[in-house]
Amino acid sequence: MSFQGHRRYLPRHHPYRKKKAAFNGEQELGFARPPLSGEEVLLQQERIKFSFGEAVKKSKKVDSQWKKNQFSLTWNIGNSIIKKETGYVRVQVDGIIKEDALVPVPIASEIETIRQAVGSLLAWPEDMVIFTPVTGRNLEMKKLQPSENVPRRFMLLYKHAVTIMKEANDSIQIPCGEEVFGVEKLIYLLHENVMALLGFKMIGQAAISTYMAYLQTKVRKRKHSDMFAFLDPSATFKLNDDFQNYIIARMRSGPSRIFLLPQNESYHWILIMIWESEIFILNPLPHQKRFTALEEALVGAIRSYNAQIGHVNKNPTIKNLIGSPKQPGGSECGYVVMRYMKDIYEDKEMKFLSKWGVKCRKSYTKEQLDEVRFETLQYIQEFV
Repeated sequence: MSFQGHRRYLPRHHPYRKKKAAFNGEQELGFARPPLSGEEVLLQQERIKFSFGEAVKKSKKVDSQWKKNQFSLTWNIGNSIIKKETGYVRVQVDGIIKEDALVPVPIASEIETIRQAVGSLLAWPEDMVIFTPVTGRNLEMKKLQPSENVPRRFMLLYKHAVTIMKEANDSIQIPCGEEVFGVEKLIYLLHENVMALLGFKMIGQAAISTYMAYLQTKVRKRKHSDMFAFLDPSATFKLNDDFQNYIIARMRSGPSRIFLLPQNESYHWILIMIWESEIFILNPLPHQKRFTALEEALVGAIRSYNAQIGHVNKNPTIKNLIGSPKQPGGSECGYVVMRYMKDIYEDKEMKFLSKWGVKCRKSYTKEQLDEVRFETLQYIQEFV
């Protein structure tokens, strides 16, 4: 008779763990699973039926929550419900409202909180599940099928958006330390922001700011914080003294850095790049135009900054990079601005100034824009 694996219950440094010949020819390096608590044992046994009194014919069937069944798929808010056995259902957790909440039927040391349960199947008490009536199962499933623009690796984010975020009016919070925009803040991504990214639709400030937070992680990892920095797009809401003071403070934190500032002008995104006393404008549209109010505010801020550091006679200049790639259609300007920032950051020899300084009507391809879209989605999914 052999009891394979029983040595794992010995103390960690017990000599029997290292003996090979006396056992199965191998050392035992594994750990024993923690013993079940009294509550866990009771939960497993409470549904087994016992008959007391006169002897009755024993049944070979044991009514246990762990016996094998065939399961079918239905849906509920936040969870995939896989059809039940009496008293319990087996669920797959797809979304989180409170990540540190305890699951009702934990697996010791493996799945004890909702956060740990995401993507896993586990037993769930039926009376703790809100069932959605199924009136046309195929139609219900069809509603949860993503468009062709959603890669399979973002299915967790997609399910979270169409269930928890939509039904509970929830948001995904992206933390931004002071290193990103000069002040600590939270980016709140709503259901419509995530769905726009997933569906390659027009995006706004929240999505672009999230991509900037992602780029900052690369800047920090590569130790390029003395070369690149970002300006908060929300700072341009009012082009007043507060805006100018913010620009001055950011430039004083690193005067030789390249500062990138996405700006929305009449529902159209452009990118402003500030390098010392030069202001560069990158416009995804083929026809260039002036942004008078923004340009005056930036010139005023840089002129004040130059005066503070003793460069009173150094006036800022404005240049349009007329050769910067254009948007392929009518609604991709946000993705193009994100791609501008990626290309600027990854251009180690800074050739984009000469390359984009010559007029050209070349457009970014969808594949190029998908690169920054997927990077943003992957970063967001880490916070789900």
